[in-house]
Amino acid sequence: MKNNNPEKIYLRKDGRYFLKYKKGIKENGKTEYGFIYARAKDELLEKYKKILSEQIVIDKSLFSGDMYQWLKSAKISCKRSSYSNYEYMVYAHLMPQFGKYKRKQINKNIINEFTEKMLNQGLAPKTVKDILIILQQVLKYHNVNISITMPKIPKKEIQILTKEHQLLLEQRLSHCIAEEDIGVLLCLYTGLRIGELCGLKWEHIDLENNVIKIEKTLIRVKNDDKNRKTKTIVILDEPKSTSSIRNIPIPNFLIPKLEKLKKGEFCFFLTGTENFIEPRSYTNHYKNIMKSIQINEYNFHALRHTFATRCIENGCDPKTLSEILGHSNVKITLERYVHPGFDSKVKLMNSLNPMCSFG
Repeated sequence: MKNNNPEKIYLRKDGRYFLKYKKGIKENGKTEYGFIYARAKDELLEKYKKILSEQIVIDKSLFSGDMYQWLKSAKISCKRSSYSNYEYMVYAHLMPQFGKYKRKQINKNIINEFTEKMLNQGLAPKTVKDILIILQQVLKYHNVNISITMPKIPKKEIQILTKEHQLLLEQRLSHCIAEEDIGVLLCLYTGLRIGELCGLKWEHIDLENNVIKIEKTLIRVKNDDKNRKTKTIVILDEPKSTSSIRNIPIPNFLIPKLEKLKKGEFCFFLTGTENFIEPRSYTNHYKNIMKSIQINEYNFHALRHTFATRCIENGCDPKTLSEILGHSNVKITLERYVHPGFDSKVKLMNSLNPMCSFG
């Protein structure tokens, strides 16, 4: 790594020492400097030493510079939410590990050691895989092809409400008139993601044609405001992919309930005002509903899983379901969201009849 010594130590009129050091590179390509202050030189140098041990130096001759260039390119071409995730993975995990290397020094052994280290530190295999995918993209961006071994991801148990629990939930919601409660029912019968529900406005609910238009989603991203009070903010953004922008037919039994709730087109569905409720807060509301019927084992996404499974059980073809869920292909729908219960398997097996008689 290049020498990052302070340019000079100065003595201020107030008796304090301060030094200037290279902090990194700004988006315009110019060098960014940092400043440290202390009453004594020894204290000043100790502070500087601590900063150096924690600092990520962006050096154009090293892989840190390569990652920085890739991030600049990604910022132009991808959504804000995606970029926020990429930036976090790069600065939290990849920069500290690979930033000090030159591009040609990075090899499969170093990457495998990094993978093992991340897993041993307790990171989930899925998280480690996502980080490695970003590393692979940075390498390819700079014409380096290394076959990266991805960690095996244990098959996650999918949550689906039993028919008994679904009935209890529907009975609890059947007499509700509040938007917040109807939102749970809407997800159970349309497969909406929680961000899509929280970002849904009345302008996207067409009661004349009985269609919900999914065009926005509410997501939490890093706050880039220098005067920020919080590290993250919630924004209304486009859905995660082009296939997620879709029209969903509204089940007939929900139409009267929605007609009673109808508000101005710029109002959010869940609040009936121009102010949204964020996904984390609405998740808590959902948990309270489930707690009221003494069911605590299902997360909010179980509503989406349940919707998909019930559709298949009722004979819906996978392609139609895939488009309603907003998937890019049918394979995702079948592998991730369709989970026939044991009763369906029994029904299938009992539908088989022998071609001859068995005594």
